[in-house]
Amino acid sequence: MDKSAEKSPGIQELESLGVSFKRIEKPTKEREAQQILAQAFKEKMKVLACGGGTSLGAGILPESVDLVLDMTGMNRVLAFDSRNLNVAVLGGMPIGGINEYLAGQEKGFFLPLDPPLAHRATIGGIYAANGSGPSRLRYGTVRDQALGVRGADAQGQEVGFGGKTVKNVSGYDLTKFLIGSAGSLCLVTSISFRIYPLPEASSLCELLFDQAESLDKFLAALRSSILLPSAVVVTYPSGGAFAPGFRGVISFEGHGQAVDRQNKELLQMAGNFGGKGESHMGRDVMMKILRATIDPDEAAQNLLTIKISVPIAKGVRTFESIRKLAAGGSLALKSALLAGNGIIFLNACPSSQDAAIRLIGGLKEIVQSADGYMTPVRAHRNLLGQLGGRVESTLHRLVLQPIKEKVDPTGVFPPII
Repeated sequence: MDKSAEKSPGIQELESLGVSFKRIEKPTKEREAQQILAQAFKEKMKVLACGGGTSLGAGILPESVDLVLDMTGMNRVLAFDSRNLNVAVLGGMPIGGINEYLAGQEKGFFLPLDPPLAHRATIGGIYAANGSGPSRLRYGTVRDQALGVRGADAQGQEVGFGGKTVKNVSGYDLTKFLIGSAGSLCLVTSISFRIYPLPEASSLCELLFDQAESLDKFLAALRSSILLPSAVVVTYPSGGAFAPGFRGVISFEGHGQAVDRQNKELLQMAGNFGGKGESHMGRDVMMKILRATIDPDEAAQNLLTIKISVPIAKGVRTFESIRKLAAGGSLALKSALLAGNGIIFLNACPSSQDAAIRLIGGLKEIVQSADGYMTPVRAHRNLLGQLGGRVESTLHRLVLQPIKEKVDPTGVFPPII
């Protein structure tokens, strides 16, 4: 494909993050992707895979590559098994597209992966970046849903691990090992996942709290209660990071009467700690509001997205410290705390690279004081170095780097994280 041809949003995103390339190829089949890689290996080319472009900062972005693989052409379901509750899809299929397909099968099913920009994020990219969203509280992460994976190594040879059902793997299962490898070890071409029937009922409760202390006490009470939320997200009120107070978004799924009972108990519990709110019934409204809490503005310029992980009990305190940091620098900020997991998605639009570096420095102090860590999701390649290494140096040197040298000795794929 000629570089001047129409580019997908992911390729445009790659360019905006400072990566240049000579050529684009857009395979539509696994065999085609293998052949492209085999030729690239022979020609000693540097290759970078790109899907929806929503998590490109999760790996090491090179300054330039010879070839970009636009994976969005590999966009279809390979197999669906309602009896064994699994689906196999090509790696370039968006998560939103997978769930649209599953919802239309029989009585309806779903894949409980809901990372930011799920309508654009490809399943292979989310697997490679280890992406997740609010519903990880109930259903877990990619690691909990992936059953098997197929791909191509640096020489274009097929590799595969796991299978289509939970109990069909003997020996070492490397399906989980490749999660989060950010395209540095192989090209993911297809994945099989466990799926779930659509619940009978779904709801979402929206709450407002004036003080961090009251919110913290409410969340502690919720964690120790018998309630079983699917997601618990804390955001800022409608006025954004500069508005006082906090907004809580809690979802429930299951039997209709059980969902209704949990809504009532949650609202009563929130009232005991000064929280006020209301509940909404229906899966569509639940998913729409949950997506809005974590999705960045796709039209934003110079967007910097960072994922922060802290102990659950320190989530609200860290979230409030980040708001104060943004207010001190008059920085527009959109953040969401997955309160049941201690994960914070932070989206900022610094006015300059210096402002971004100052923000990153301030965030490091806050996160370190909370015994947490942070990793980039989206950042210009010039900023990625400011965020430090993704893994501990000894692990990188003794485990990951030797594996990289074994499976990709000529460096076809980007360096390992």
